[in-house]
Amino acid sequence: MGASLSGLTATITNSTNTAASASMAITETSGSSTCKSYDTTATCADINKYGGTGTPLTPGGSQSTKVTFNNVGQVAVGTSTLTPAACTASSTGATGSSTPTTPNTSAGNLCSVLQVKIYQSASASGTPIYTGSAAGLTSAISLGKLAAGASQDYTFVVSLPADATTAVQGQSVSQALTWSFNQ
Repeated sequence: MGASLSGLTATITNSTNTAASASMAITETSGSSTCKSYDTTATCADINKYGGTGTPLTPGGSQSTKVTFNNVGQVAVGTSTLTPAACTASSTGATGSSTPTTPNTSAGNLCSVLQVKIYQSASASGTPIYTGSAAGLTSAISLGKLAAGASQDYTFVVSLPADATTAVQGQSVSQALTWSFNQ
């Protein structure tokens, strides 16, 4: 005759052991255009801070563009900066001409004449964080923090001084602006 003994056992299986990393995700909107930091290139040609060339400025004229940055991620932005590239001017050509040429910079360069003001607000109010020529916009500007779920408005005002001479007529400017957001 044989006997068999068995012991008691208990088992717990943790079948769902997961972790996820938080993301820093920023969107930029202006009017009906939206640019996203998490797009494959994060390069945005849809939002023109200087207003574009569709309505050329006349002496004494100005145009403004408001943009809003939204932190749609889970990570707060600890520091952010706006870093400009060099401003370049080119000729838009004479009326009826479709061939731009290099402007006569010895006579006048629109980059040196075009005035830029950047406000850290939804309108051109308060003290601008930058004021000067497009050519003078050469250093990074510290912008500060942006909590997860928060937004920040910026308003760009570009103007052609009333005393602008004919030396800058028929020119356009181009200046890349890079926004950086860090934890």
